[in-house]
Amino acid sequence: MSPELSRLVSIVDAAGQRALLEKADRRVELKGDGSHVTNVDRETELWLKAELGPQWEGATFWGEEYGFEPMGPNGIWLIDPIDGTSNFAHGLPLWGISVALMDADSIRLGVIVLPELGAILAAERDGGAFWNGEKMDPIKPGLIAPTDLVSVNETIARTKPANVFGKYRLSGAFVIDGAFTARQYYRALYGVNEKLYDIASSILAGRELGGKIAFLDGTPFDERDWVKDEKIPKPWGIFPAESQLFLLE
Repeated sequence: MSPELSRLVSIVDAAGQRALLEKADRRVELKGDGSHVTNVDRETELWLKAELGPQWEGATFWGEEYGFEPMGPNGIWLIDPIDGTSNFAHGLPLWGISVALMDADSIRLGVIVLPELGAILAAERDGGAFWNGEKMDPIKPGLIAPTDLVSVNETIARTKPANVFGKYRLSGAFVIDGAFTARQYYRALYGVNEKLYDIASSILAGRELGGKIAFLDGTPFDERDWVKDEKIPKPWGIFPAESQLFLLE
């Protein structure tokens, strides 16, 4: 792990521990779209921006709570300060923080911290992926068996397409699903309607572990197309190499 990635891990881990301490005093609200938000979401994003800005000058920010800035000369930070806020708001342990740094080429640093599970997933472009500081083994290539666990989001779970193989698991937090796919508790991940800050760290880890990132219609996924404040409307996934793509009808 490079010194730069280690520095980012320390910052995101500290943010996770702060959020865990503040969880008992969380105040829950509803956004205009009906989703949950807490004071801890907002405070965590502001704290991360204050820590990251001076150490990586020239990088801008796009976070869930405080909005989108165009990419700066040294990239853009993609921040989901509390992913799985509904779980967090209801006292469940399935939540975490995702922070990634993207430059004009691709995502180059990514960290997911799962404070109540004691897990940290970190990755760097061309440098591999790490679970609690230990370098991870590549994702084993091959097909997805009907008995394999696969992560799906709520939209896909509701439509239940017959040609998506595997046994569905839905945690309610993308950081859980992305980290568990990198760890291969889940064999693959199927998503839709996320924003890039939700998924950036998981994409980088999957890529560094030899997985393939693609839309389910077979077209390649390029994160440069999604550096904009919009949801990704096409179903996509993180798959083992050499697996077939399971096309949604």
